[in-house]
Amino acid sequence: MAFAFQKRCRDIVDLNELTDGRCYLHPMNEALTTRHSFFNVFGPIACFLGLALFGCQSPHPHQAALDQLHELHESVSVAYEQLRALPADSVLASARWASVNLHELELLMSDGHIEITKAEGAIVSEVSRARRLLKDHESRRNRLTQNTERTQLQLNLLAEAIAQNATVDGSGTPIDSSYIEQQVAIETRIARELIEALEETIDLAQRGVEVAQGARADNDSLQVILRARLARYILEGVNTSIPEDS
Repeated sequence: MAFAFQKRCRDIVDLNELTDGRCYLHPMNEALTTRHSFFNVFGPIACFLGLALFGCQSPHPHQAALDQLHELHESVSVAYEQLRALPADSVLASARWASVNLHELELLMSDGHIEITKAEGAIVSEVSRARRLLKDHESRRNRLTQNTERTQLQLNLLAEAIAQNATVDGSGTPIDSSYIEQQVAIETRIARELIEALEETIDLAQRGVEVAQGARADNDSLQVILRARLARYILEGVNTSIPEDS
């Protein structure tokens, strides 16, 4: 009996280095998009229920594999729901604020005659930090949504193939114990990497919003000070050197 599940190879996951050294997941093998109709119609809830049903049936020769796939599906769902729970508008607003204000600070300091103290430099660093933490959050979030859908679909399809004792997969590869062990290991690795990426993205967003909120008042005050120094230089030609902090 053939089944729609197709085995996945190691090249379906590519890691992209983020600005802070974290790693972010790229979209998985596009060949999987041809099997999205089931997920798009029924969504992750149907996938979860399908796996739960398989787990509740009488003991299967590969029950341990089914249980593991069910647990992975549930863990991915929990992590993804945590990402969805983030207030997207607030995160994106903080990202825009950090980007715009860092650019403004850089413009004000671009004239070599404008100098700042260490304390003022720390304010600039905080705005820059907020920008780094929130950079590309929207695109990362979109890619993780796609990856979550594909991973949940693959987990569900593999579980169905095992539960229904399919003999070959969608590519014609025989399904035996060795096949099941290999594919469960691959799906486990991919799901765990996806969960890690989801958790990291949540952490980046939460810290970025917190840093941006904490830097707002100091940033506003610093920009007023820098504009005053720049205006003084333009009007009087006075170098605005600032003594180092004690």
